[in-house]
Amino acid sequence: MSKQTKQLGSWGLVVALVGSILGAVIPFVGILALVGWIMAVIAYFKASDELGEPEIKGNVIKAIIAGVIALVVFILGGGTMVVGMVSQMREGGGMHFGGMGFLVMVVAWLIGLTASWFWYRANSYMTDKTGVGLFKTGGLLMFVGAVLAIIMIGGLVSLVGEILLIIAWFSVQEQVREAQTA
Repeated sequence: MSKQTKQLGSWGLVVALVGSILGAVIPFVGILALVGWIMAVIAYFKASDELGEPEIKGNVIKAIIAGVIALVVFILGGGTMVVGMVSQMREGGGMHFGGMGFLVMVVAWLIGLTASWFWYRANSYMTDKTGVGLFKTGGLLMFVGAVLAIIMIGGLVSLVGEILLIIAWFSVQEQVREAQTA
């Protein structure tokens, strides 16, 4: 794998991790997470081409599409729940989560699981092509973290998975391109 691809992947995930952690505390720093993930996606696309494994790119694209759909559904579900709670409070009926809002949130979680599964598959192919087992392990932990998100420990498991993916990218062997002579 080229040095540029390796650096995009490793440093992209570092920036994403730092952006995620600091974004929870400092307003607008979370944009770094988006920038980092874009860098990482570019690295996965380049790695897919360099390793001759189109399944990596295909699974990353499916993960992105499912992730965006999950986010939209999650936002709609949250909005539905807030509107339902506000209208209940106005009517004097107390405050509780609406059944429809809860159902939409569960659907968003299931779509998010699908996105995580495709992410795991992309990283499994990375392991197959690079021989770095941490890709598969990190991807699996991110999937398990998505499963466990329902009981609130998933974020920690996903964090460990992301750290393992960073280590995996730093562990990839670079291919030295030989100087071409004319």
